[in-house]
Amino acid sequence: MRHLFYTNYMSGHAGLSNGIMSIEIGVILAHLTNRFLVLEGNRSPPANIVAYDGRVSNDRPSRVTDLIDIPVPWGEPDSVDLAGLESLEWTDLSLGDVVFSFPRTLDRASDDARSFARGREQWLTVTEELDGIPVLRLSEAPFLPRTAPPCQYHRNNLGFYGYQFYLDDETRRSVYRLLERMRAKQAFAELAKRVADDIGSFNAVHMRRGDFKVTYGVTTLDRQPWEAIDVLDQVFGRGDPLVIVTDERDDPFFREITRAYPHHVFIDWHILDSYGAEFAQLPQTDSLSLAYLSQLVAAESKNFIGTMTSTFTSMIQRYRGNRGKDEPFRFLWNELPDPGAPTERGRHAISHCIPLDRGVMVEEREGPYAWNRVSQRLNPAWMREWPESFLTPDTLTSGALARPPGARPPSPRAGITVGAPGDAGTPAAAVVYLTFENLQVAVRGHDADLLYQVARTFNARPGEAAGNVIAALDVVSVGSRHSVFRNGQRVGAAKDAIELGELVKLLVVPVFTHARRRHSWLRGAGFTRAGRAMVVAGDLGSGDDSVVAALREEGWDLLEHGVIAVRTEDLVVLPFGVSSRPEGAALNRRAATPLANLVVAAQRLQGRDLIVPISPAGAVAALIETSLDYRADPERAVERLCRLVERTPVAHLSFSRATQAARLLSRWADAPNQAVAP
Repeated sequence: MRHLFYTNYMSGHAGLSNGIMSIEIGVILAHLTNRFLVLEGNRSPPANIVAYDGRVSNDRPSRVTDLIDIPVPWGEPDSVDLAGLESLEWTDLSLGDVVFSFPRTLDRASDDARSFARGREQWLTVTEELDGIPVLRLSEAPFLPRTAPPCQYHRNNLGFYGYQFYLDDETRRSVYRLLERMRAKQAFAELAKRVADDIGSFNAVHMRRGDFKVTYGVTTLDRQPWEAIDVLDQVFGRGDPLVIVTDERDDPFFREITRAYPHHVFIDWHILDSYGAEFAQLPQTDSLSLAYLSQLVAAESKNFIGTMTSTFTSMIQRYRGNRGKDEPFRFLWNELPDPGAPTERGRHAISHCIPLDRGVMVEEREGPYAWNRVSQRLNPAWMREWPESFLTPDTLTSGALARPPGARPPSPRAGITVGAPGDAGTPAAAVVYLTFENLQVAVRGHDADLLYQVARTFNARPGEAAGNVIAALDVVSVGSRHSVFRNGQRVGAAKDAIELGELVKLLVVPVFTHARRRHSWLRGAGFTRAGRAMVVAGDLGSGDDSVVAALREEGWDLLEHGVIAVRTEDLVVLPFGVSSRPEGAALNRRAATPLANLVVAAQRLQGRDLIVPISPAGAVAALIETSLDYRADPERAVERLCRLVERTPVAHLSFSRATQAARLLSRWADAPNQAVAP
């Protein structure tokens, strides 16, 4: 009998998902080489050991092989006698640095093979000479504990199989059919499915906290709850059930998140609370088996967002893809530091070196494989899973490589819907949904024409449905007077549609400013010309002598008036009613637009018309007077303003006449680094 002696990643001294990934590679290689798998380091992972207030016993902790069926003949070193047999170490490199190629006749010099390898130079296959070696080894260099940055260890056996094996269709079909049988043991799969079915249609998020607080190269200690809410809101509805997968339920970080998403469960505790008897009957009842159950439940979610560089997240994403779910691999935020940036445990300067769109990595390059197209700063062997690994029906039948699922569905936009109920005592005849970056505030009333006039202020359109409503206002009209209620309390009144629109904006903007804290919210107006935006904050005049009207006469298009939101991470001006996604913006009259210039304006009736550039410090001081989010959170508002003015030309405008001011602004926009006078 021939043997493959294979060492589990870090000899088993790693997390559960890392162990699963590593053993998968050993199983595949044993299958492809037709060898008996000798699995070294098949021990219980030391991570994910939690006591759950004494409700879980870890006296007999799970190994990967206790949770998952192994579909090849295998044993452990102490059960196999290899003494006296010739053996050969297959490679001296970590597996992430090599490519396994089967069958041996595949062309490894083709363009496709080079794209698959993405810079890897060592290709491994089984030659006739290797076929004759009784013991083929893939062991690891001695295990080193996690002691010093940058946490680079020994030669290791860690990687995702989709990135590891370059196969023809016939071989891939046999491998993927093998992996289909490397599944959760029946008892765990059945309980996880029951829990998911009982919850119903739900979204899920994996927020890794515990060990990331002491891990180099992540941002855990500096992240804020509102950042997570910001990402969740772009994909999830706050009224939908939310399954939270985490290793630290009691971390105060979750308090604000659970208030924003009231229909939530922490899935591990939920299993113990609601399925304690069923859990107690499982073959393994430790915290590792509970973590694995949580992973399986999360894979059944409608939508999922995970933690970047966490293989626990990656396995959920793969399981979802295997189930045929739309899995665009969403992440809460980028975890990688900028090149050369200093790191410490749990923190480094927050970076956007891996660009994300609604949590999805933006493709920056071209190539036939997913790892060709995203940022090359990622270590593709383990930092994320790839859609090429999905065990889709087509792959299992034909061996054709799995490809990413179809396009994402469009996001909801604002509109008027007839027949929704109101909270003010009688059914509302109409509802208008006011949208900002995939969040909505419902404004309900009996006069559809009146609400449509309000909707136009927010770039709303008739006939479009609700999506993610986080607050509601009710308009009750008596004659020409319109009272506005929130949660049954009267919060304002207006005498006509114009005044009502302004009142609604005053009430709606605080809702959005609280939910969207990546933005600077300024009192003023935004204008566009040639695809670039200019924001004029402060005093714009009024009526016929308004800078707004004068700039439109100068050929500028009005982007937004009254309140301007600038997303500070990428300097984009976002009008109301515009989705954060590019395809959403294309459907609106006004689009998200890159910011080119920023002006703080003040009308001086007896003064001289003049535009003068101002320093970043002076700009922040001036903009505080126009900031709508400063009162609620001064420290963070100033931080966002600093980021804004550091990268944007800022000037102060003094004007007596709006027409003259508009001409000066047009001239200054073309040469923003110098003063401009009539």
